[in-house]
Amino acid sequence: MINNKPKIHVVAAVIRNGFGKILLAQRPMNSSHLPGYWEFPGGKIENGESAQQALVRELKEEISITATKLTPLIQVPYSYSEKDVFLDVWEVDQYMGELIPLEGQEIEWVALDELLQYQLPPADLPVVTSLQLPDKYLITPEPADYSEQQFIQQLELSLQKRVKLVQLRSKKLAADALCAYADKSKLVCHQYGAKILVNSDVEVYKRCGLDGVHLNSGQLDLAVLRENATDLIAASCHSLGELKKAEDAGVDFAMLSPVKQTATHPDAEPIGWEAFSQTVMQCALPVFALGGLESKDISESRRNGAQGVAAIRGLWSLIE
Repeated sequence: MINNKPKIHVVAAVIRNGFGKILLAQRPMNSSHLPGYWEFPGGKIENGESAQQALVRELKEEISITATKLTPLIQVPYSYSEKDVFLDVWEVDQYMGELIPLEGQEIEWVALDELLQYQLPPADLPVVTSLQLPDKYLITPEPADYSEQQFIQQLELSLQKRVKLVQLRSKKLAADALCAYADKSKLVCHQYGAKILVNSDVEVYKRCGLDGVHLNSGQLDLAVLRENATDLIAASCHSLGELKKAEDAGVDFAMLSPVKQTATHPDAEPIGWEAFSQTVMQCALPVFALGGLESKDISESRRNGAQGVAAIRGLWSLIE
């Protein structure tokens, strides 16, 4: 069926104050689209503008500030009944001027964990998820290859390097043995303010009270009920079709791989950054880039539409 809906490219800004709160602006009550909804400031890209140029102009016109440093956050394609929107979201790291609402709009500074208490446009919901996720996602090596003590020591070293999201991944351990590692891993992760997910084992996720589960690509049809509202459901994907399937399944975020050649999957053909970028821009999920990456690749991953990098060797700290 031919899609005749107008396609609109919109830019939006995540602006924080000195207390970590995020700026929301309310749409006019007489707006023809989502009146009264709260959103991240921004607007439509005009002909000949880049996303950055449009965002700088919109912020100047709407709230009187001049953005001087921007970092890409997430791109969200979303189809409303009357139009298709491509939402291009940037973090405003620095700006000049005093913030003044110039269009009579209501504005509020909102804590990250309170954003969903506001009525946000559907296209903005993945943005909130992205803001709640870090830019590094550690996948552990096989726990069975370590004693419990050595595994926890090396996990703690990794957490000391600002890792805030961990996937406990084992292909060798039965549920009872994996739970022993999971219980100790959860304890140390929570001590460092990190969340821990388990790879593919829903039983262990529930039994051990972990922060979520990471599904493999063969589990994308699996309906997983969260034990807690803040728990995370993630998925491993290798194509746009799998990302779309994960999106339809309601997962919170995904990984797309392999970006580069990896030692763990030497026969897998790397897709490279260009294909990665073209793929994730068609998906309304935060997506981590996986495959031969490490912390130094975070900036490049963000430029190509990723939430950040996921890695085993690149983020796992060895005891010296």
